Amino acid sequence: MGIMVNKVLITVKSSFEYGVRQDIRDYLFFFDRGVNVRATEFRGVLIVETNRDSRYVANLLINAPIPESVLTSIVPIIYEGIYNTINDLMVVVRKYVSSDCRAYVVKCRLRGSSISNSNCENAIINMLRSLGFHAMYRGDSDCAVVVEGLGNWFGIYVGPRSFVRV
Repeated sequence: MGIMVNKVLITVKSSFEYGVRQDIRDYLFFFDRGVNVRATEFRGVLIVETNRDSRYVANLLINAPIPESVLTSIVPIIYEGIYNTINDLMVVVRKYVSSDCRAYVVKCRLRGSSISNSNCENAIINMLRSLGFHAMYRGDSDCAVVVEGLGNWFGIYVGPRSFVRV
């Protein structure tokens, strides 16, 4: 269904895509000569393809000298696949949930999907709670579940919150 990947999905202020894309590529090139930053069909959404671990690259970007007002979200993708139903997403998220985490903040951004972000978030939060975790839409948590969708492609991140900016 999907594979481990080395991608980071980032959102930037609309119309800043081109300039930021170059800045990000130039910055990351120092750490990974094979880095590629590509635009997607969705405005303000870029994908960084790297040879390095996606969490490492996300951490570099979070600490990069690019203002938060421009680079609005940073999500390391640990798994990607194709989905048709909310269940396709839940099965994958459940595989990565860990008892190392005390509480999860949950965020879904399903662009070009018939599934609403809130339906996705509600379903994941209810699943996490049924597994005995604290789960919430926002607030103080040590971990995060982020589901990013572009059409029927999805990428997820489940893990310590320090590796994401949402």
